[in-house]
Amino acid sequence: MLVSFTGNNYICISIKLSVMSIEYEFYRNPELPESKKKRYHARVVPAGRVSTDQLAEEIQKECTLTVADVKSVLIALADKMAEHLGEGRKVHLEDIGYFQVNLHCKEEVRTMHAVRSETVEFKSVSFRADTNLKESLKKKKIRRSKNKPHSMPMTEKQIDEKLTEHFAQHPILTRREFQLMCIQVTSTACRLLRKLVETGKLKNISTPRNPVYVPDNGHYASVQEK
Repeated sequence: MLVSFTGNNYICISIKLSVMSIEYEFYRNPELPESKKKRYHARVVPAGRVSTDQLAEEIQKECTLTVADVKSVLIALADKMAEHLGEGRKVHLEDIGYFQVNLHCKEEVRTMHAVRSETVEFKSVSFRADTNLKESLKKKKIRRSKNKPHSMPMTEKQIDEKLTEHFAQHPILTRREFQLMCIQVTSTACRLLRKLVETGKLKNISTPRNPVYVPDNGHYASVQEK
């Protein structure tokens, strides 16, 4: 983002996009019970979050403003946006987009005459990107993520088969190995492993923070038993 002063002390802003790519992954669509066909949609894999401090530091490198100046402007902008949105106005930031308040009814509305103002409340702020911003983003490279940001759906039978194959060659199982083997994110892997322990299929022989699992109650033939 380039920022500069004009003769009338207006700040001119132009958007400069980096050369990094937008990464995506496919997610399964919600389906009706009677539907037999699977459908998927592409979703951006978040590459992190940019803070106000980071924005201020990046902007000050491309203009004559200090970090403190930039942060002051952003704080004032947020205050003024809230003020105008709170009075029912749309706020337009040139080359960025439009902001508008959305409302929500707290209870079901059956007739317009029976609605009291107390039943209507703030819901959210919607954003509609300007054409220039959308056109700039269309030029970005898009590629599929090499990482797996979400878990692959697996049945209990499929997980048992994976564990049987693993313990046929290895005496122990780590959480990381289970994640990679079953293509699960950390939270899902932990939940599935807890369930396997609770049902008596696996036993943790180490600490809760650094678990190491072995087969329990005769489940999954291990190399130690051969």
